[in-house]
Amino acid sequence: MLELDGRSLTFEQFRDSCLKPNVPAIIRHAAPRSYVSDCGCGSEACFSPLDVMQSRLAPISIAAAFGKDHMLPITETFVTSSVDGQMACGEKSLSDVVACWRDGSRVLYLKDWHMQAEMEAMTHSSCAQCLPEGASRGPDSGDAGSAEEQPPVVVQTLHGNGMYRVPRYLGPDWMDEFCRFSQEGEINYQYFGRKKSDYRFAYIGPPDTWTPLHFDVFGTYSWSLNVCGEKLWFFPTLEGNEALLASGLGGIALAPDIRTTTGAELHGIVQHPGDLVFVPSRYLHQVHNIKGPYFPLPQVDTGEETDGGVSLIISINHNWCNEWCIEKMVETFCTDAKRLGSLLGDEERVALFSDDVEAWHDHVEAMLLGGTNWNFGCIRSFLSHRLRAIEAAASVGTEGERVRRL
Repeated sequence: MLELDGRSLTFEQFRDSCLKPNVPAIIRHAAPRSYVSDCGCGSEACFSPLDVMQSRLAPISIAAAFGKDHMLPITETFVTSSVDGQMACGEKSLSDVVACWRDGSRVLYLKDWHMQAEMEAMTHSSCAQCLPEGASRGPDSGDAGSAEEQPPVVVQTLHGNGMYRVPRYLGPDWMDEFCRFSQEGEINYQYFGRKKSDYRFAYIGPPDTWTPLHFDVFGTYSWSLNVCGEKLWFFPTLEGNEALLASGLGGIALAPDIRTTTGAELHGIVQHPGDLVFVPSRYLHQVHNIKGPYFPLPQVDTGEETDGGVSLIISINHNWCNEWCIEKMVETFCTDAKRLGSLLGDEERVALFSDDVEAWHDHVEAMLLGGTNWNFGCIRSFLSHRLRAIEAAASVGTEGERVRRL
């Protein structure tokens, strides 16, 4: 599996090595251990030092910031790392999560927590804080070349109430820009999922928690930075990925554990603190939490430290997209729509809505949104917003042609 060094990585290198060929990579040294470390952001720090992020995401800090009754998304693993293991998703209060971690009776994984948005809302800080103009452009590429080869303008937004900026070498994030516009814009767009949804998360769990084989939402890219602890990632090869998707009905009938599959060569790689894993569009992966540092747990009634504690692995994640995966996103949506269409026939349409085509259209849109978190209105709005942004920048180039064609 490809390994890169975040201390010297440029957007051009990342684009040519990962985005264009759509291959996974692990970027070592992506986050600094101290403020003086170089993490590839030039004169501007990207991620806060690891110990600072670890402190802010420790159970005692979360309890102090949000309170014991704050609801968190969790996955409960009944049989850890087992082929037949079952997982139940839901929400639990912070006090319940801490209690389970303390007594070890149930293996709870805090997953898909919108930590960044919740921290920003809690402090009433805008998630649109950016670097001053001029500090937000991509790495200097020297003499101007073709439109395709020009480094994009990358606005370095502050995330998680100043916890980090995304490194410039990852390139622009069309997904985050669109989600942020849903909170501030006045155009009547339809947005992915709930109107105020975004796709920035934190994951916090003890050893033996894991995420089964899957590819990421909407066919987007994702990146995952390990704040503390170690994770074990499994990826198939490019050929294996296509074979598994084909045999798994495009991703809806996958075996939960890739290690039980046949006919696909695997890569296994350990992610250490400060390492960032890049997951390509529609690329299968599976993640296991291996070991982490010991965290004292709060007494939820007082917020003070108790004698109990737990080992935890903490990471922060983004789903994002740009011109290099936009076509795969549209293909993913069309697959979702066709799958639903195969279940809905003319007989059902006539029985439910007679000749009311508009009501039938609204019904299909609602079913798509409820089942997949997007529909035709969402994808049209997303593409229209992107095209507006490109045209406003007066630099249509190849990305504009891709979006206009779609």
